[in-house]
Amino acid sequence: MPNMEYNMNVDNISKERFEKAKKKIIKKYPGAHTVIDPNCQYYVATANGRDINNLQIGQTMNTYNFEDESDLYGFNAALNKVTMIPHSNSVVEAWLKTEVAIKSYHVVNRNSNKFSDDKVMKKMAKDFE
Repeated sequence: MPNMEYNMNVDNISKERFEKAKKKIIKKYPGAHTVIDPNCQYYVATANGRDINNLQIGQTMNTYNFEDESDLYGFNAALNKVTMIPHSNSVVEAWLKTEVAIKSYHVVNRNSNKFSDDKVMKKMAKDFE
């Protein structure tokens, strides 16, 4: 999985901005809360403890259709397409990073069907006619 090395500078973030981001996330994920990992890094989790920034990793794992027992190459390739967002150095950074991740996933999901393999192939075929 690609890992985004990305630390937000949250030194100038107001308490109001932090509260706004937190409220927005809790509205989408009721029961969302801050968790600290074994490396003393913070992340925002769902009510049942799943890392909100990295939900796509679990979804990819749960929906992968193994052709047979030796299909680890395909499974690994599917996981490599999902970006892993690293945990944060502070609680504020964790909440703001989660807000950005949610917005980013929304934009990608909304636009992904516009760039599906079928549509690209049809467009290319039409261009060569």
